[in-house]
Order: sequence, then C-alpha cells, then structure tokens
Amino acid sequence: MAAPRILQEAGDRDRIAIPVGTSTNLEKGDLLSYESNAAVLVDAATEDATFIGYAVNQVSSDFSEPDRIVAGLKGIVEYDATSATYGAGAGLKYTSENAVVADGGANTIAWAAEYKTGTRLATLIDVLALGKLFATDA
Repeated sequence: MAAPRILQEAGDRDRIAIPVGTSTNLEKGDLLSYESNAAVLVDAATEDATFIGYAVNQVSSDFSEPDRIVAGLKGIVEYDATSATYGAGAGLKYTSENAVVADGGANTIAWAAEYKTGTRLATLIDVLALGKLFATDA
C-alpha cells in the first residue's frame, strides 16, 4: 500500500485544528474521523458521518508537540483504490486504511477527481459539500 499523496492542499480557510488522543500516530494524507472529541484514523465505511477530512500534518505519540492535527476540509489527495474504472465525480467510500472504492450511493467521503482505471486515484475531498459532519438545518 502506497502512502497518500497530497496533490492540492487545503488553503488557510479550508483547514481546522483538531485535538488528537494519546497514543495516536497520524501521517500526512491520512483519512480522519472525529470520535470521542479527538481525530482518529477512519477505520470503517460507516464513519462517513464523522469524516473530518485528511491530515495536513503528521502527529506521533512520540512527539511532545503538537497535540493537534490539522484537518484539510478541501483538497485533492491520491489514495489507493480498489482496481476498477472510475469516472470523474463518482462517489467514493473508505475500504481499508487510506484506500477508497466506488460507494454505490452510500457512505461517500470523496469524489473521483479523474477518469481512470487502476489502483491509485486522485480524489476530491470537500467535507463541507458532503453536508454530514457540519450539516445545517434549512
């Protein structure tokens, strides 16, 4: 499995600092979920409702600082993908650590940012456009 690669990073207005729990190791590009008042790695497709974006910085329990991760709310990040043909704009969901698959209309956390057949895919992440974690009542 290849590490995620940030192709277009979130700007200053498209990122937030989130506390991390103790014994947490997060790498740049990791898919993040918000659980128990802390950022953690996404580990299930059903965590789409608590998806907060991707890690902009690295955090390790070995570091004394920082105790916060910067979550990119928007950006284009390349992840491993289940071998398939993807169309630009196709919905994607979590499948395994830092990997995505076509979502079949449920559990969307990102969209394909390119037309491609293969096992690496540029993804468009826009947490606000998902309308889940930061949903508003109309």
